[in-house]
Amino acid sequence: MKQGIYLYGVIQTNSQKEFGNIGIGENSDVRTVTFKDIAAVVSVSPLTVYDSLAKDKIVKDLVTHQFVIEKVMECCTIVPVKFGTMVETEEETIQFLEKGYGLLGEQLQKMEGKIELDVVASWELPKILQAIFHSNSQIQKKQEEIARKGDKVGIEDKVTLGKLIEQALKTKKARYHQLILQRLEKRTCDSCLHDVASEEMIFNAAFLLEKNHEEAFNRIITLLDQELENTVNFRVIGPLPLYSFSTIIFERIDSHKIEEAKKIFGLNGDMTDKTVRDTYRELAQKYHPDKSSGEDSTTFHLIHSAYRTLKNFIENGLIHVEVYHWEKDFQ
Repeated sequence: MKQGIYLYGVIQTNSQKEFGNIGIGENSDVRTVTFKDIAAVVSVSPLTVYDSLAKDKIVKDLVTHQFVIEKVMECCTIVPVKFGTMVETEEETIQFLEKGYGLLGEQLQKMEGKIELDVVASWELPKILQAIFHSNSQIQKKQEEIARKGDKVGIEDKVTLGKLIEQALKTKKARYHQLILQRLEKRTCDSCLHDVASEEMIFNAAFLLEKNHEEAFNRIITLLDQELENTVNFRVIGPLPLYSFSTIIFERIDSHKIEEAKKIFGLNGDMTDKTVRDTYRELAQKYHPDKSSGEDSTTFHLIHSAYRTLKNFIENGLIHVEVYHWEKDFQ
């Protein structure tokens, strides 16, 4: 199998570093490729298209990817590269660093001395329900009403009680969520909310903080646990690589794909944003599915794909480097 260069992350250094035989693939030494004062952490690994791999291979390589980044974290601040990113040669690695130099340097400076901690909080439903039954007058009143009716209680009464309990749980969950977030954000630089995975889970977020604030952060968790009277179980995961706040995405457009797109648009020589946009509008109008046959519908999709390729090329060139941040508005 053809060998390529696997990218794990970027660190701040102008000297060669070696991290041992821990990379993806057999006998895969992890080392750096430098450009000015930044370097990519890489290994020579089988050139792989991860979208086409079996799940067990993906999981295995993902574990190795994570392990390498955590190993590098022991001595350096590392901004991780998206899992599965590979280039064919070391020269392309240097092109990646050169193209993204300003952005990568900015991210390294921003993340210097920081860690990510993920916090998951789940409540114990029986304890929460017991607390709600004792404190919610509407629920108490409805329970008493149902008890008086005995065998004559109707389905509507039970549905009403169920809705009251559901609303009370929703209100308390929102209050707990806001309380946890407000307290923890006081000791952090940034936060990022993730989806909750179950009814019992009430909070799931990542926090970016100074490494020397980790102990104070954990003390806040302990105080929250006491304040909520042990009805909530907290789990702190980390320190982790800074995936939620700074993950590098590297894309390289195949030059053959550019030529194919230019043929579809009938363009030769230099292109501008205007010529590509005007040609797209003309072709899209001609071959739009609402105005043409089913056969032309396929042509329209080719035109749209070619437009995206050419637009991306004009804006970013053959090599594009960006930093991905998780959206913060899940909740």
